[in-house]
Amino acid sequence: MPSSMDEKIEPVLAVVGHPVAGNPTQFALESALEQANVDCRVLSFDLNPKQMPIALDGMHAMSFRGVWIDASCREHILRNADFASKLGITATDPSHPPEALRSSPESKSENESNSHWQAISVREQTWTQLIRTQLELGGFSVQQVLIICSDADVRKQLAQRLVSENQLVTAEAMQTSPPDKDAPSKRIDPDCPSETDAQIESTVDRIVMVTSPEQITTTSLANVWLAVDGPASEIIDAFRSSTTPPGTVLVDLNENWDASDISEWERCKMDAGSNCITRWDIHAACLAKVVPQWLGAEVQVDVLREAMEEYLSV
Repeated sequence: MPSSMDEKIEPVLAVVGHPVAGNPTQFALESALEQANVDCRVLSFDLNPKQMPIALDGMHAMSFRGVWIDASCREHILRNADFASKLGITATDPSHPPEALRSSPESKSENESNSHWQAISVREQTWTQLIRTQLELGGFSVQQVLIICSDADVRKQLAQRLVSENQLVTAEAMQTSPPDKDAPSKRIDPDCPSETDAQIESTVDRIVMVTSPEQITTTSLANVWLAVDGPASEIIDAFRSSTTPPGTVLVDLNENWDASDISEWERCKMDAGSNCITRWDIHAACLAKVVPQWLGAEVQVDVLREAMEEYLSV
């Protein structure tokens, strides 16, 4: 008669961050997996970058199915391809640092490179899809995108990706309203290959970048606001007081779960409804895409989002 040791061992997922306290990922995953009747253990680990290589080796040795990487660790452990390679991670894209890792099968040939983990990048594709879906519900298209971010490099890189990869700002979807000439903000000047020059010319004036909410004019042609950082109360006040096109969407791209402004975003969500896309809306949609790659099972976005809201309200 087989002993209990012969029974199937439940899969294990990890959430890593530094700090990891206050991160709703574990609670959200546990709630969604329970609702979907999926047997899986989720563990959270506070790991600084120096601990990451040995930690990932240990997770691989213990057959963890997947790892969610919090923003507090993401840039440090995947800063370059060489570091990622040392961690046994493949398929990294420098322009899209992966948010998650999934277990990679052992190489069958000794001549093949041994890869422990495969990288998963879903976040940027997820929030751009949420925006497109919300605009389409009202029959709107992108007129102009406003990026609110204090870091000049982050602003430029984000704007370049939106233009060069057609994720959000496509010439076909654009309306022909001219940009606000009075806006005290900086237009993007992407360093793109020559074959994309025509596309850049058609979209360059559709992206406006500001360092803080104070630079936003009371009349804005932007119907997509991307708040990368900055005080939530000031951003939301500017959004409410500005005259914007119908159906304008405000997006919270901050990933700091310890931020004191979460309650401000919650109130904005209650007021603006689906036209306010919060960090937990985005995070829930990302996890819903990643779980099937980890476990081959589907979980509900609504269950993930409700669990996060419950966790963050405590």
